[in-house]
Amino acid sequence: MTSPAGSPAAPTGRPGASLGGHAVVYLVGTALQGLGVLLVLPFATRVLGAVEFGRVATGLVVVQMVGTVAAAGLPQVLLREHHRGAEGPRVARALAGTMMLLALALGVVGLGLALVLSATGHADLGQWLPLIVAAVALTTVVAGQTLMRARLQPWGFLALAVLATVGAQLAGLLAARGEATSGRYLTAYALVVVVAAALAVVLGRPLPPTAERERVRAGIRLAAPLLPQAVAMLGLLSGDVLLARALVGESGAGSYQVALQLGNMPFVLAVALFNAWGPLVLSHPVGERWVWTARTGTPLVGVVAAGAAGVALLGPWLVAVMADPGFDHLAMVRALGLVCTVSVSYMLYQGSSLAVLDAERTGRLASAAFVGLSLLLTVSVVLTNLDAGIAGVAAAKAVAYVVLMGVTTWYARTDGPLRWPRPAVVVALGGVGLALAGAALPVEGPLVWARIVLAALVAAVALAAAPRVLRALRG
Repeated sequence: MTSPAGSPAAPTGRPGASLGGHAVVYLVGTALQGLGVLLVLPFATRVLGAVEFGRVATGLVVVQMVGTVAAAGLPQVLLREHHRGAEGPRVARALAGTMMLLALALGVVGLGLALVLSATGHADLGQWLPLIVAAVALTTVVAGQTLMRARLQPWGFLALAVLATVGAQLAGLLAARGEATSGRYLTAYALVVVVAAALAVVLGRPLPPTAERERVRAGIRLAAPLLPQAVAMLGLLSGDVLLARALVGESGAGSYQVALQLGNMPFVLAVALFNAWGPLVLSHPVGERWVWTARTGTPLVGVVAAGAAGVALLGPWLVAVMADPGFDHLAMVRALGLVCTVSVSYMLYQGSSLAVLDAERTGRLASAAFVGLSLLLTVSVVLTNLDAGIAGVAAAKAVAYVVLMGVTTWYARTDGPLRWPRPAVVVALGGVGLALAGAALPVEGPLVWARIVLAALVAAVALAAAPRVLRALRG
C-alpha cells in the first residue's frame, strides 16, 4: 500500500521490531568502521611516527571536508524523500545520482586547481591527487550508504562501511610499511575507496537528476541550507584535528588524533544507533512519530552515556595500547575524557535535528551548527593560549557540541512537537559527569583504582538496565 504523494509512507512491519533488528547490523557495521580504524591505529602510529601520522590525519580530514561539500546536504533530504509517496524510492535514487555528479564536478575543479598550483610550484600534485580522488569516491560511497539506510538494507550499508574504512585504512598501512610516508598511505587508501565507490553504484542503482526533475529540484532547494550546516558539522566533527595541528603542531595533532579515535568509540555507537533509528523515525506515522521518538530515544541516550563513561574511565590503559611512550599519554587521557562527552550531546542533537528537518526548518540547523563551530574555534584558541594543549582543543569540542545540542533541542521544541523526557536528561548528565571524571582522575597511583571501581559500576548498571533497554527498542 502506498501513501499519497507528499505524505510519509507507512512503515513496514512493527517499527520497534525493525529498530531492534536493524540496529544490530548497523551497530556492527558502524562499530567495524570505528574499531577497524582503531585496530590499524597502533600499527600506523608506530610505522609512521607522530609527524607523518599527523599528516595522514590532516589529509583524511581534508577528504571528509571536500566530500561534505560535494554531498551538498542531500543525504538527509534523500532519507526524507524516500518515504514520501509512491515515487519516493525513485526520487531517492535520482537524488543519489545528483550527489555523485556534484562530487565528480567538484573533483574536476579540484584537479584543475591542483594542476595550476603544481605548475606554479605551490603544491605537490602527488599529495593532492589522492585526496581529490578519495573525496569524490567517498561521496559516492555516502550516497550508496544513504540509499541502503532509506531502504532498510543494513547489509549493503555494512559492506560499504567496512570496505571504505577498514579496507582502505589497512591498505594504507600495508603500503606505508614499504615506505613510511603519508603519501604512500593516502594513495593506497584512495584506491580502495574508489573500489568501494564502484560497489556503491552497483548496490544503489542511482538515477540521473532528470529522472525526477521536479522532485530533485525541490529536494535541492530543501537541502540548500543543509550544505552550510553540513560543512559546519564536519568542522565540528573533524576540524579540531586541523586546529590541533595549527595550535600545537604536527606532533600534537598526531597525539590528539589518537585520543580522538578512542573518544570516538561511544560516538561510533551513537552513529550506529542513529543509522537504524533515523529512517524509522521519519517513516513512522505522523500522529505518533514524536512520542515514539522520545520513548525509544531515551534508552539510546542511556546506552551512549554508559559507553562514554566506560571509555573515559579506562583511558590510561586504552592510550597505552594505542600509542608508544613517544606520545604524551597524560595529555591524551585528559583529551580522551573530554571528547567522550561529545557522543552524549550528539545523540540528543540527532533526535532533535530530525524534528527540525521534518518541520522543513533546515536553516535552523545551519545556524545552530555555525554557533557550535564558532565556539570550537574561539575556545580552542583561548585555551591553547593558556597552555592547555590538546586538552584545550578537546574541551572546546565538548563545549561546542553541548551548545549545538541545546540550540537544536530548543528549535525542536519551538518548531515541532518533540519533547525529551526527564530520564533522558538525567542519564545524559550522568554519562557526561563520569566521562569528565575519567578526564580528571589520576593516571597512576592509588586513585587509579577509583577508575576501575567506577568503570565496574557503569558496566553493572548497564547490564542491569539491558533488559529494559531491549524492551524499549522493540517497542
